[in-house]
Amino acid sequence: MAITFYYNEGKVQIFKIYSGTIDETVMMHAHTKNGYELHLIDGGNGILDTEYGRYDLSKNSLYVTGPNVLHKQTPDFKNPMHELCVYFKISKSQKSDKVFELFTSKPFWIGKSNAAIRHIFKTMLEENTSDEFLKENILSSLAIRLIVEMTRLYYPAERAPADLMTSSDLNENRSWILDQLLLEDCSKVTLSDFAKNMGVSPRQAERIIMEYYGSSFKKLRYEAKMAMAATLLEQENISVEECAIRCGYTSASAFINTFKKKYSVTPKAYKQLIKTTRQRN
Repeated sequence: MAITFYYNEGKVQIFKIYSGTIDETVMMHAHTKNGYELHLIDGGNGILDTEYGRYDLSKNSLYVTGPNVLHKQTPDFKNPMHELCVYFKISKSQKSDKVFELFTSKPFWIGKSNAAIRHIFKTMLEENTSDEFLKENILSSLAIRLIVEMTRLYYPAERAPADLMTSSDLNENRSWILDQLLLEDCSKVTLSDFAKNMGVSPRQAERIIMEYYGSSFKKLRYEAKMAMAATLLEQENISVEECAIRCGYTSASAFINTFKKKYSVTPKAYKQLIKTTRQRN
């Protein structure tokens, strides 16, 4: 889905409204420029790992992962999390409403939901699965309400930072494609795949990646593959050799050397470290 609407000269695009149980680890990943994913835990337990720290998740946990914020979700496999999720992008103009400035001032936030936000999430889910007249208009209105309510949580006493960044974005739809490709199959995706999905040349695709992520495609894919490898190695029933194959390496020795360079331990030592940590807990 993709719903685009304008609010006080700012553009909002809703790409995903989702509800489901997280019963497998969601590997470390990040969203592109101007992308914000709102997560509401509706039940169960788990762990959120980010560059800002590690957080316990339980019912009514609410968190926002904004542009380039690395995050990983690990469920409690005995009591996995049920998550409500909305992903959208905000492109601000010079005359955008103050609420956009306040909302986008925090690339990451975690806290507890309130009744108003829970109601908006659930209403958006219900509306998204319906075929009612003016569905997109209603979802647009609910998205603005959600942004406003989140901003109130950020600044309960109406305190806002003095300097708020502004930005413009011409390739919202295209950058979303790379988010999905790297998350779904980083072991095989190529720059040509990304360019083809975007409808541009590989050279143009590389320029867009540098603009949105501040990095090359090669480095982004490397980071995604290493995150995937670490997540796979946390599973007790997977060997180092199988992990290498699933991450796109034809040589186990090349995988081991690359992994050690990234994490300063071999894949085998990493598996043992995870096992020891679990036994202590």
